[in-house]
Amino acid sequence: MKQGLKTFKTPTCILFDEEQNFEKFGYDAMQTYTMLMKKEDAKKHYLFEHFKMELYNKEIHRDVMIKASNGKTMKALKVFSESLRFLKDHALDQIKINTEGRMFISSDVTWVLTVPAIWNAAAKQFMREAAVEAGLVTDSTPERLIFALEPEAASVFCKQLTSDGFIAEGEDCEDKLEQQPGSQYMVVDCGGGTIDITVHEVLHDGKLKELHAATGNDMGGQSVDKNVIYCFKDIFSEEIFEKFEKEHPSEALKLKYDIALIKSCDDVVMIPCPSSLQTLAKDKQSMESYFEDVQGVEWDDGGIFIEQEKLKSFFDISFSAIESTINQILKTTELRIEYMLLVGGYAQCPFLRKFMKKRFGSVCKILCPFEPQAVILKGAILYGKTPSVVKSRISALTYGFCICKLFDKIKHKDKSKYRNTEGKLFCDVCFDQLVSRGESVGCEEVRTFIRSPADPLQTEVKITFYSSGRQKVKFVDEWGVEEIGSLSVNMPIACIGTKRQVRLEIKFGSTEMQATATDLGSGETRTTKLDFMSEQIHGHNKICD
Repeated sequence: MKQGLKTFKTPTCILFDEEQNFEKFGYDAMQTYTMLMKKEDAKKHYLFEHFKMELYNKEIHRDVMIKASNGKTMKALKVFSESLRFLKDHALDQIKINTEGRMFISSDVTWVLTVPAIWNAAAKQFMREAAVEAGLVTDSTPERLIFALEPEAASVFCKQLTSDGFIAEGEDCEDKLEQQPGSQYMVVDCGGGTIDITVHEVLHDGKLKELHAATGNDMGGQSVDKNVIYCFKDIFSEEIFEKFEKEHPSEALKLKYDIALIKSCDDVVMIPCPSSLQTLAKDKQSMESYFEDVQGVEWDDGGIFIEQEKLKSFFDISFSAIESTINQILKTTELRIEYMLLVGGYAQCPFLRKFMKKRFGSVCKILCPFEPQAVILKGAILYGKTPSVVKSRISALTYGFCICKLFDKIKHKDKSKYRNTEGKLFCDVCFDQLVSRGESVGCEEVRTFIRSPADPLQTEVKITFYSSGRQKVKFVDEWGVEEIGSLSVNMPIACIGTKRQVRLEIKFGSTEMQATATDLGSGETRTTKLDFMSEQIHGHNKICD
């Protein structure tokens, strides 16, 4: 029996006082909160854990609230920005210590933030705005902040590893990630919250081409912890366990950390049972009686012992979700995947590595680097120096914007109508496609579109962007089409009516969508911020083809 976890990063935890002022981050936040529990002061404070998951697969806006451990809520933007502020200040302090007192400020640094590849555009914009609020960069120096997609960062780092940089799993292992042109490999980033998967091919110049759009799920390592908690609730009853969590939060917190440790084990494990939980349980019946009919879990002298087969069962849902997602990718017949890279903190789990080798070892070579959690950090540094290392990416969605087209009774039957000041009738829900799902887009590629205002008196056009999981879309009011953001472009010269034109240049392949708009009448060019977090606002400053 063995237990223990080696970690290279601090927990994603932040503590605020009752006035919502920042107090502590990481382990310090947890320790301080535990001390507050003893004084009953914790009810007034705000502790946030694993809050990064609040940006996955959810509707995001600037005023979105997230819930603290005690149920109190705070603006998510403040939670994220204060976390980034702490990390920024800590980094600058460490730089100062190691540069003989020479002063560096935020603007001297290029900051690299790692984000899941499966995050949507709104989540990335949210992180950028949090970084601006935290003082990492300003709106006028956006180039000082680079987003590195986590599986890509891991891929960049693992490309340079020799065979002794990978875990041998108890056998001689001479495998390494080949860098021959045409080599294809899958990166499976197994984090605490998400499973993030991409497929890369090595090109002739050593750069990477994405072969399959980033995909994944929320079945990371934390889902295993939740299953253990559910098991304990079944054993002791929800009433007893929830009373324990409410009345003894510091011991409940310690129990959660003990549970998190078992993912590094592949044998029988023992979890110390908190004394307060024992006291509450004994008020109802003896401790032994709770475990009489429980298979694979035993009670002995203050400890809860979990047998190997029972331990494996806690991983079943997570493993099944990972296997299903990978199988969907492997069904793409044109892929010739030779290697599968397992990275992220969850990849430290022996059960996970054995499962992946058993399920996919006959399809490709399974490689897991030493310190799989650290490779994303190290790869982010390399990526920050040469972000052009990724040459192209696959669009996960179809993107386009809403335009007006002259109304056609047959094509536009039952569709929304708009009549401009000249009396012309338009269908105003037509979809103008920018890029389709599954299309390969160069990271430096810029696509250009020229459009005109729908009304001669307009002095501004509002371009509303939409996305869909479908490859072909005709109208923005179809099923599966969602509004994702908008931008407005000034067109001050109204004297030439609808003959005016606006040129829209959009870069899709980079980690963030960027746009530049030029009013061809005035010659004004400006970089336009795509707003993916605004409320849906429908106006009459429309655009047509």
